[in-house]
Amino acid sequence: MAEKVVLVCDVCGQPATKTVQLVIGRRRLLKDYCATHLAELTANARTPRRGRAEGSTQATRSRTGKRPVAKRSPGRAKSTRARRPRPRRASDGEDVAAEMRKLRDGGLSYRQIGDELLARGIKPQRAKQWNPVVIGRMLKRAA
Repeated sequence: MAEKVVLVCDVCGQPATKTVQLVIGRRRLLKDYCATHLAELTANARTPRRGRAEGSTQATRSRTGKRPVAKRSPGRAKSTRARRPRPRRASDGEDVAAEMRKLRDGGLSYRQIGDELLARGIKPQRAKQWNPVVIGRMLKRAA
């Protein structure tokens, strides 16, 4: 014997045309609607805005145009401890490419050049250590 499942509208009992998924908080609910009740449901609906969910830091940033700043607690005073000297960076005006060329002429590999620059206290602008691919590109550009 064959069975047939018939969906009916959860509001009026007529044959359902669509199943709708409602998301409320973290819950997902399914409801079946006939054409009449589906039209009522979608009459004043709007499409969601593009972008991240409300409350994420990216959404805050895009609205204000500024990066969110962590607030300092009122009881915390600024540190009176002496600051450590800032490490030298590749952007401090020194000719890092010339240093790299000398090390490369000395027979060092790109990885060894990066290790030697770090040992001398010369760090890349936006990374913790030198990338061999970046060193190769800098040497090629300087040549």
